[in-house]
Amino acid sequence: MLEAVFKDQGAFVLVAAGAVSAAALLAYLEARKHTRRPWSYAGLAAALTAEVGVTLLLPSAGGESRRCVVVRDLGEPFATEQGLLNLAMFLVVGFLGVLAVRRVVPVFLGASSLSVVTELCQGLLPWIGRSCDSSDVQMNVLGAALGALAGAASVRAFRGGLRPLTSALRPTLLAFGSGILVCGVVGSCWITPVAVDPTSLRLAGGAEREAARQAVTAAFGDHERIVNVQVMPGWDGGADTLLIALETGSAELSGPDGEVFSADFSTPPEQPGPAGFPVAGAAGPRNADDALRTATSYAEERFPWALSGTIATSTPVGARAESGWVVAWRGNTDGVVAPTRLDVRIDREGRVAALLARHVKDTPTTFPPRRVSEKRALAAAAAYYPGAVSGAVELLAVRRDGAWRAQWFVPVASAPVTAAGAPVTGDVVPVYVDAETGQVDDRPTPPHGLPTVLPPTAEESVETVELPDS
Repeated sequence: MLEAVFKDQGAFVLVAAGAVSAAALLAYLEARKHTRRPWSYAGLAAALTAEVGVTLLLPSAGGESRRCVVVRDLGEPFATEQGLLNLAMFLVVGFLGVLAVRRVVPVFLGASSLSVVTELCQGLLPWIGRSCDSSDVQMNVLGAALGALAGAASVRAFRGGLRPLTSALRPTLLAFGSGILVCGVVGSCWITPVAVDPTSLRLAGGAEREAARQAVTAAFGDHERIVNVQVMPGWDGGADTLLIALETGSAELSGPDGEVFSADFSTPPEQPGPAGFPVAGAAGPRNADDALRTATSYAEERFPWALSGTIATSTPVGARAESGWVVAWRGNTDGVVAPTRLDVRIDREGRVAALLARHVKDTPTTFPPRRVSEKRALAAAAAYYPGAVSGAVELLAVRRDGAWRAQWFVPVASAPVTAAGAPVTGDVVPVYVDAETGQVDDRPTPPHGLPTVLPPTAEESVETVELPDS
């Protein structure tokens, strides 16, 4: 996470390092005149400067101002990298604070006040580019408490002098209470609290890491090494998703019992060399039939369940298959596209560049009455999300609240324009219309398939590819 936070922030890191060093030096020189603990004051000054720099001055992509997120799950930040980093940062502040001033309560309350003021500033000042979050305060306060206790224990262990807990207690409580009151008034006037369910990425546990390992091994053997596994909480009743960072790509595992696995190697890896999973004995395909043969060879070895009772299609990705072909296996149940599916994108080198596999064990055989035609579904989708239909409209089997329903899948493309008014490639929004009720169902659903239209890039050079005759 630290690498992601400070990526492309070289100038900030240099300036911050200089500021932290300067603060430590000034604190050391000043404390040396009045105390025998100048190094403790130097460390405290450095820690406070680093806290202010990282939380209030580090350039950020932006957060929603005048709002503060209140996370309902108090246990969530204990399983996130951000929560643990917040705890560690204020643990250092609390520890060095007690070593410097030799008072536990003032240090703890002072650090807690600093956390509240920091979050208040993040919520009020839009140019900071960060969001106010209750879980940050929770972990900061806990870190300050643990740090203060550790500092007190360290002082006692080395037979140092620690001020009594009641030392300067009254002015400390008065200052703390006044500060919190002011923050409360300001926050109630200008900040809107928003209660949310857990949304932050959390660290994966042992069982989750094992599930990720099994999924990656099933798809790629020992060719891909897992770098990291995180858990993205599901929303609106959806299942959690495992985000799997691979050495040369990324993967996801989601759905009940991990029934949906996807992987993508389209982002160039940091190290040189071709990306994607090599299929044994496969050469670079020249047409859709070649890609179909390569993908079938891969599927027979890795996902044999996808080939039973399904029909395969091979579709070029891009106008002239610049990015290869997507080979898709689909089945049909009672006139509805079955949920079990496999999509494999074969690139121009004959490698697996992307993958989407969904293995449903409770495959439906019947569905509620289907009263809504495709025409009515298109009208409902257009009313819900205006835009052009981009792709095939299909009647899919979709699991809703544990039961299978038939729903029309309508891919709708937005049509953004540039400043000059020229159209550009927009996002494709999947709209699901229930075939029984005709209502749009906007609840989360597993991905329908791999895209066969990729947005062009300015640097991309297009090479002519031989396409099949049919």
